Amino acid sequence: MRLDRLEPDGSGAGPLHRLDARVTLTAALFFVVAVVATPFGAWRPLGVSGMLLAFLVGISGIPAGALLRRGLALLPVVLMLAAIVAPSHPEAAELGPWRVGLTIVAKNGLTILAVLLLAHVTAFRRILAALAWFRVPTALVATLHLMYRYLFVLADQLGRMARARRSRSFRGARRDAWPLNAGLIAALMLRSFERGERVHSAMLARGWDGTIRSLDGPDSPEPPSPT
Repeated sequence: MRLDRLEPDGSGAGPLHRLDARVTLTAALFFVVAVVATPFGAWRPLGVSGMLLAFLVGISGIPAGALLRRGLALLPVVLMLAAIVAPSHPEAAELGPWRVGLTIVAKNGLTILAVLLLAHVTAFRRILAALAWFRVPTALVATLHLMYRYLFVLADQLGRMARARRSRSFRGARRDAWPLNAGLIAALMLRSFERGERVHSAMLARGWDGTIRSLDGPDSPEPPSPT
């Protein structure tokens, strides 16, 4: 598994990369709230939001294909949500379930792309610094920080377990892979709990008091991407 592709690092030389993390985080939040508050069937405001997002992607210097590929990974979840919510939504009686479902897909698509754009132009550590500046509870910021840091550890562990499984078994039918994948996920969860206990004990032994200390602030400049 390519750990460098698990999460963008926010590095780059575009104009959005140089903005303060408090600015990008606030702008993304207002954009998401505006999209969510758009009435069902109001395609013109959604179209304006889409054009604004496309403009920001264009000036950011990030390939639109990279954002779309990451967004398409969540498309099945969005379609399932629309299929479940649309028929019973109160607006379905007036607009019809199809228009309600399409609106749900459009809203979720715009918000997902906005969050992905934020992640590409602002490093996660700067987002956490901005959250701390906004007086978000310290426990929540610390939880997000540790979750992000050890997500890469779990991804590396999952990659090693998957390679070990492939080296010890032949590739069978797709239906035979489900029990193996379920066992792999269960083993990963058990190892995660065990590793979490060991990591927490090591942190306490080194003076962990629940406070995340970092040299990065929300306005820290990002290094340019390596060429």
